[in-house]
Amino acid sequence: MSQSMQPNTIPNNLIHAYVIPGVKRDVSAMIRPCKATREWMDNTPARYAYRCIPLTAANTMGWELLNPVDVEISWSGMENGDRLDIRPAKQDPFAPLPHFGSGTVTWYLPFLFRTPPEYGLLISGPANHDKSALTPLDAFVRTDWVPFPFTMNWRFTEAQKTVKFAAGEPICRIMPYPLALLNDMQMELHDLGEDPVFMQKVQEWDQNRQRNYQKQKEAEQQWAAEGKKPEMKDLWNSQYAKGEGSEIGKVKHQNVFKCAEPVDKRKK
Repeated sequence: MSQSMQPNTIPNNLIHAYVIPGVKRDVSAMIRPCKATREWMDNTPARYAYRCIPLTAANTMGWELLNPVDVEISWSGMENGDRLDIRPAKQDPFAPLPHFGSGTVTWYLPFLFRTPPEYGLLISGPANHDKSALTPLDAFVRTDWVPFPFTMNWRFTEAQKTVKFAAGEPICRIMPYPLALLNDMQMELHDLGEDPVFMQKVQEWDQNRQRNYQKQKEAEQQWAAEGKKPEMKDLWNSQYAKGEGSEIGKVKHQNVFKCAEPVDKRKK
């Protein structure tokens, strides 16, 4: 390619997910907006974990890539040869593989991502989706110019343990991030008393929070005595969930993010 020829520019509100040439299977279902729900959160009493709005919001930030096939994985440990035993239920070109050693499991992804100029992709495991004995590795890729796909990697933290990934289970979360934000952002330490108006807001918030918490506990005790199973809306007695106090920052309040569904623009 001559120096005068340049790739298409990606608009500021768009990510291109190019399907890797030569891929024979339909991979459109392997990427989706991040979901708010987590199995372990569903299993908390009365799904109590969903009352933590910052937790649920983090669950929905970005897009997630999915494991294509049921698979069991174990690691021998460094002292026993650093061997990975990967047992997919069936053959799949995007099933995990050994690549880097040191107990690292690698997924080759079917997409090459491009972001707008001065944006990269923050790559991590799915938020609040843990695996015993295995942890996802985070990365940041300059997808605004790198013409090569990245891999998703998880590293074993314990040997001689079998870990299962189900087909359709998220293995990777991607989130666009502006390159200049961290370099340009500054941080200063201050005493809260320097801003008495904000300090009053903090105190009022804390007092209201304590009152709401007490009312909630009393309601839960009454429901238990009556044998009532409360609905989720009954449990969200929260200033944060309702956006009360958001006038402090003059911002539009939202509890979760709603990332767009990928649109297939390929020529059929």
